[in-house]
Amino acid sequence: MAKSESVAKKKSLKEKFFSRDKKQKDNDKKDIRRNIISDDTHFSVTEAYKAARTNLMFTTASEKGCKKIIITSSVAKEGKSTTSTNLAITFAQTGVRTLIIEADLRRPKLHQYLDLPNENGMAEYLGGFIEDPHEIVQHLDKYNLDCITGGHIPPNPSELLISPAMEKMLEIFSEEYDYIFVDSPPINIVTDPVSIAKLMTGAIIVVRQNYTTSDSLQQAISALEFGEIKILGYILNSSADMRDYTYNRYKYKYGYRYGGKQYSYRYGYKYGYGHAYRYGNYRSTHTHRVPYSHSNQEK
Repeated sequence: MAKSESVAKKKSLKEKFFSRDKKQKDNDKKDIRRNIISDDTHFSVTEAYKAARTNLMFTTASEKGCKKIIITSSVAKEGKSTTSTNLAITFAQTGVRTLIIEADLRRPKLHQYLDLPNENGMAEYLGGFIEDPHEIVQHLDKYNLDCITGGHIPPNPSELLISPAMEKMLEIFSEEYDYIFVDSPPINIVTDPVSIAKLMTGAIIVVRQNYTTSDSLQQAISALEFGEIKILGYILNSSADMRDYTYNRYKYKYGYRYGGKQYSYRYGYKYGYGHAYRYGNYRSTHTHRVPYSHSNQEK
């Protein structure tokens, strides 16, 4: 009897805690999933991610134990979550123990990308409604990948992400995985990425050509450097500067920017432009936007 009362009480507290939870839009799930690499993905895209994987493995080779990598961007709509998911899948395909964590608790999308239930996730564990972090891990046989979704949208995501529970969870999983990827919010909008990154091996910044401004990128870099976060590299998304290659009968273009070398790959989708954006309860408006030119990129 006492146990049933305890369960009912915990359920009531959970409902109260997530009472401000927003309805998550799932209407565009199919459009989102088509950007996740699979057997049908074009050869150029998979090769770009494999090249990024190789460079990242070499970059972190000197680090002992689990490599914990946070992936962020300067602002929203730069392809950060897509890149995080595809990079984690690419690593898992090699057989290394890989975990991807949704830390963007204001706009969680990992469950949509991977078609997973999102009833219990990061918010439920960090909020104290689930004691064992293993209970929120979901395994995908298709990718040989473990995932932790965001769960319900909490009223206090920043406080949850810097809580002792977050650090404890990373300590536990660092003993069980070779690579942990953390998809974080854009660094220029909220401070969450810097707080989380202090627990990481390093950070990767996703940059979108003709969308990311040089000022916003520099602001993101400065924020990470101020927090003494190691920047492992940059991935250039939606690049129009591409080189041609021929492999047997396949002719393709691809590449990416990572560290000091430039490559590029193009996804099969577009983002809308515009000067205003909303992120959770945060809204920002820009008076002008300057394309991110090659002169501002590292050669």
